[in-house]
Parts: sequence; structure tokens; C-alpha cells
Amino acid sequence: MGQRHHLASALCSAILAATMAACLAPPAAAEESGQWHGKGVIVITSTNRVKVDDSANHTIATTEWDGAIFNGEGKAFLDKAHYQVAGQVDSAGARGGYKTFSEGDGSKVFAKFTNTEAKPPEFRGTFVFTGGTGKYEGITGNGTFHLMMVSDKAGWDELAGEYKIPTQLMGSSTPPAVGAADGKSK
Repeated sequence: MGQRHHLASALCSAILAATMAACLAPPAAAEESGQWHGKGVIVITSTNRVKVDDSANHTIATTEWDGAIFNGEGKAFLDKAHYQVAGQVDSAGARGGYKTFSEGDGSKVFAKFTNTEAKPPEFRGTFVFTGGTGKYEGITGNGTFHLMMVSDKAGWDELAGEYKIPTQLMGSSTPPAVGAADGKSK
């Protein structure tokens, strides 16, 4: 009975050690990714035009927009977010600007856009996610947009694209220590 008891005890110790090691091992990193179909309503809050004297009709116009966007598929990504746009149109050719999406928890997503087609009242273009804060830190992705002006101040903007968000370590509420991914704690 002594040897059997010793083997059972050793087996229990091995199982306990393996279980503890699994619980204490650094969690695996993951990322969230997917397709996004955003639907937004925005209104022009300010417009400024500046004449540039290098040619007869050269102007630069900046426009600020403010509104809301929701996820057209009912998913959590950028659903019911504050939506702001700062755009610039240079009559010499450059047309684009920046989009900011802010969620209720303070997390933000930033995008740079370029107009590729302007046939008022419709405008089309592309965007690239350039970064984010909070739960969207490190976001990447891109897509297209289609803005339809419904009045001289209000528009309906549809965005479609893809995104990737590197997430915090799964099962951890705190970010990993610098160098933790390579096994070196700093």
C-alpha cells in the first residue's frame, strides 16, 4: 500500500502542478477583426474659404462636420458613436481630411480619407484607419465611403470596410509588461 499511496500522491502532485502552471502561464494574445458597415448622419458646423493668390481661381475650403454613426449590422464596433469630420478641398486638386469616431466610454478611432469622386450632391472616397485610443488602440483597416448631401448642411454617409484591433491579453485586465511577449520582463 505504501508504493501505491506514493504513486497516487505523485500523480495528484503532477496534476496540481500542471493545473497551477496553466493558470499562471501568460495568457495568449488575440485580435479582433471583421467587416464594418457604418451609417452616419452629419451636419456642417463650419466652413471657411481662403483665396490663394498664386492663380486666379485658387481657393482652399475647410469644412467641419458633426453627427452620429451606428453599425449597420447591429454589432458593437463603432455603434452609436459620435462622428466628426474635418475636410479640406483645394481647388488645385487635393480633397480629403480626417474622421474621428468617439464612443461613450471615451475610446476613439481616427481615419484619414480621400475623396475619389465628387458629383454633388454625391461624394465617394476611401479611408484608412490611422489609430485609436482605449479599446481601439492599434486599430488598422480601410474602406470606402459614400456621402449623399440631403440639404445644403446635412448629409447621409455610408462607410464599408474592414478592421483589425490587437486586444489586451485574453483573461487579463491589465496590459502586459513591456517585453512580456518575448518572455523578458522589464
